[in-house]
Amino acid sequence: MQTTRRRSTPVLMLLTGLPFGAFWFLWTTFTMPGAPVLARVVGALVTGAVFGVVFGLWVGRQVQAAGPAVRDRSFARARRTGVVPADADLLAWRQALEHQRAQHERQRWSGPLVFVAATALALWLALTDSPYWWFGVALFVGFLVAFLLSTPRVLRRTRTMLAELDRRSAQRIDG
Repeated sequence: MQTTRRRSTPVLMLLTGLPFGAFWFLWTTFTMPGAPVLARVVGALVTGAVFGVVFGLWVGRQVQAAGPAVRDRSFARARRTGVVPADADLLAWRQALEHQRAQHERQRWSGPLVFVAATALALWLALTDSPYWWFGVALFVGFLVAFLLSTPRVLRRTRTMLAELDRRSAQRIDG
């Protein structure tokens, strides 16, 4: 088994909260140019902290539910390539792949709804509030397109990897 990587929940909180706080500061610089810098800094710190805590806990919970295989560096590589390494722990990998397959199946339908709703909101704000929201429209349309293109590919790759695990399990039993 390859070296494992492990991120604690506080590190995940920082890794998600800091970029979001920085983005928030930049966004408010354009959308609220009259606001005092101190207010924008405090707003960025608060929103970054809230975002970091919520998503750090959520990501940590997802990693824990997926099992130990997701901490293996070779698992991330296999998810990109669709090739299960020879030394993969069949049970741990099955748990992780089944968990991720179930997530992607749920998101297959909820993801487009979220991105379409976010695009509609950004479009409404671009027309009624500020032209800067056109960046939000473009961003959410880009997310929607990327999501619609990547989800079927991820699900196909996951099914292929699960079939390979089935084949290896059958070989173990037969051999």
